[in-house]
Amino acid sequence: MGIDVDLQHDEIAVANYGDSSVRFFRRSGGGAERPLRVIRGAATEIVGPVSVAIDTKHDELWVANYGAHTAVVFPRTASGNVKPKRIVRNAPANAATCGFTNASAAAYDSKRDEILVPN
Repeated sequence: MGIDVDLQHDEIAVANYGDSSVRFFRRSGGGAERPLRVIRGAATEIVGPVSVAIDTKHDELWVANYGAHTAVVFPRTASGNVKPKRIVRNAPANAATCGFTNASAAAYDSKRDEILVPN
């Protein structure tokens, strides 16, 4: 669904909606390559990711979830079935909510030092 490029570490992060994962590839790769690493599994709380954002200043990866109406944050080098560092949501977990209205992007605003997730 969504991708972000990390020029500093020569990587591309890809939000894979099909299996609720984030896959990392070498930016300078030359074709059909295996991922460098994959974040996937129940502990990740990645559910239908539609966008990713790499924050090199804070060494983090942000994932916008369509399926859970959340944004989850990981260390940039996370791999496997790992818990997020934190979860951004518009209501307490399991509370009735209208959702994050299909969050489809996440971006870092370096001037304001803020993460932006459109609602």
